[in-house]
Amino acid sequence: MAAKHRRYGEEDRASKNKKHVSSQKDNTTTKQTKQEEHKPPSIVVVLVCAICFGVVHSVHVATMFENDRHFSHLSNLEREMTFRTEMGLYYSYYKTLVNADSFLLGLNRLMHDNLTEYPETINTLQRFNLYPELVLGGTYRIFNAVTSWLGLEMRVCWQVSRGGGLPPVISCEGLGDPAYWYLAGVWASAGLTAAFLFIQGTELSGDLLGGFLTIICFFFNHGEATRIQWTPPLRESFAFPWSIALNIAVTHVVRAPRPVWTRPLILGTLTLLYLLCWQFAQFTLVAVVGIVYVMYTIGAINPLPMLLVLLGISYGFLNNVVLQFGNTLLVSSPLAGCLLGVLLLYLFMEPIIQHLPFPTNTGVQLAFLFVSCAACKLELSRIFGVEDDAHIINILKAKFTNYSDFHTLLYTCSPEFDFLPQESLYKLNETLLIPCVALVGGAILINSLTKIKNNMIQRLDEETAEVIIPIWSGIDPGVMYNCALLAVYALMASLIMRLKLFLTPQLCVVVSLLACRKYWKIIERREIHVAILAVLVSGMCVRGFKNISEQRSIVGEYSNPELEELIEWIQSESHEDAVFAGPMSTMANLLLSTQRPIVNHPHYEHSGLRDRTKKVYSVFSRRSAESVYETLLSMKVNYVVLEESWCIRKRRPGCGMVDIWDVEEPQNRHKPSLCPRLFHRSPAPFHRVFANDVFVVLQVPSRYVEIPPPRYHSA
Repeated sequence: MAAKHRRYGEEDRASKNKKHVSSQKDNTTTKQTKQEEHKPPSIVVVLVCAICFGVVHSVHVATMFENDRHFSHLSNLEREMTFRTEMGLYYSYYKTLVNADSFLLGLNRLMHDNLTEYPETINTLQRFNLYPELVLGGTYRIFNAVTSWLGLEMRVCWQVSRGGGLPPVISCEGLGDPAYWYLAGVWASAGLTAAFLFIQGTELSGDLLGGFLTIICFFFNHGEATRIQWTPPLRESFAFPWSIALNIAVTHVVRAPRPVWTRPLILGTLTLLYLLCWQFAQFTLVAVVGIVYVMYTIGAINPLPMLLVLLGISYGFLNNVVLQFGNTLLVSSPLAGCLLGVLLLYLFMEPIIQHLPFPTNTGVQLAFLFVSCAACKLELSRIFGVEDDAHIINILKAKFTNYSDFHTLLYTCSPEFDFLPQESLYKLNETLLIPCVALVGGAILINSLTKIKNNMIQRLDEETAEVIIPIWSGIDPGVMYNCALLAVYALMASLIMRLKLFLTPQLCVVVSLLACRKYWKIIERREIHVAILAVLVSGMCVRGFKNISEQRSIVGEYSNPELEELIEWIQSESHEDAVFAGPMSTMANLLLSTQRPIVNHPHYEHSGLRDRTKKVYSVFSRRSAESVYETLLSMKVNYVVLEESWCIRKRRPGCGMVDIWDVEEPQNRHKPSLCPRLFHRSPAPFHRVFANDVFVVLQVPSRYVEIPPPRYHSA
């Protein structure tokens, strides 16, 4: 570090030395010549192209969603039923805001919610990332009030005959319908994603062709890059555009740092938007902070861009803590530990470390970076008494060891949390995405090694001069940052398949460097370069157009009469205060469509909720009916819902609910499973009150007050 800091000081002094004036003039002339050879794209042209691609992508995903579910011809109940698991949970809060007598009353209900985790009252704005629903709910109320005042009818309704013995339903379409307003917000977010990807590709490569390459690869690999068209309300749908925008801003800062207040303000605002939309955002921000600080440590950038990024992300983080009312998962998160650890390292340890000789100082500083961030994170968790993210370490441990427990198996048995399948890599190879990235990586490596070699030779030749040439001189820090980010995303996606939504778009961004002339100097004429890129894109089209066609050819019509029958029975036969428990995905639908209190739900990141769910899921274990009854009674549950697939079927070997309980309670392996008996019969003390081919509802009668069971219903 001592050598690094001397280097910057000597460069500043040397800039005033007359004997270097001529060389500086030569460099200036060379830069001007390069700029004359290839002018950067016009901002207006870039924005117009970005908007066009955004509109195209928005229409594209909206069309696929409609084709898949025939959403325009579903009733309001059926539309809500399509939002399974977490989607239904998030949409229920939007519905609360829309249906409340006033926006403030709806907001108050969200901040004092006693339906989601009965009997507890929670602040859902603190626990969940609901600001997208808050914005969409508020804007819908304003839009609806304005159009009503103007006398405009913004929706069209009709009666739909469903057939199959099902009664006809009323279906409405248009922005005046709450569901369509919500989806319009999602599709707008999808449009921003495409627009920002185009801008990022153009910014990184310095050429419009780079932006075109990025967006072409994104559309050709759409199925591996996003799932917004199938799962609109998920947090990633709203968060991902801000992740891309933040990467654009960081790339710009590390390339051209300026000590102006607008830089950290922009970074902080984008960080805030990103964190408000998704609880997972903190982990990718750790990667951003870590990469930028490592680049500073090895001397690839000077302290200014590192401090700008650190200040901006810290500003966004602190504002997010305030807006989420001190969210416990956030204040003790790895991001909080990383920001605090980097700050302490820079202020207190670096002045000591920089006295060590190079490269020992760099190695020590990197080691201290990891230690300080980990220590700060652990200490924050201890201070606030938070264990919400403890399951993440257990999931990673399970990936590499034989470790397993109840909560870990619930995650790892889900395909989304499995390793990245070879099929995904095969698909990315078919569209030439991975080969193109490998080609770019090779070009960047050769270019970088050549520059490092020349810099080292020049340093040896001028070791007695006042100016010491930086070893990283001439290497684009923006490209270095994006390549490092790609490596981190690749590691994340390889461990957890769901995170390929970060990997694939970043692959598309790096492909933009195929259009960057400085890495392809062997191609002397731009016309030849463009022709080669055109041939390459035509090769991508072979599989790319087929992928687009296959996605758009998916045609279906949503129908789930068993779930609809269950919801209608609950609405008509159970009391409004009746408390329900059951599979997390089903509970989200019951909360959304019936507004009945539930004791567990799919937002599994909270430690208290994990404990609640484990108690409820004892119904799938080998325990006795009396033991499970006592557990549910202690949670004040009135009804427990069983689903046939959870009781009997297995998604894969070792992943049935009874298999998971056998790992947790090996002493009960010789006992029969309880859930099949509850599903097909009605062992005391439970009362069977509803049944169809998929769902069974059992009443949990009070020990103290005899409640006559409702009229038994069977499909």
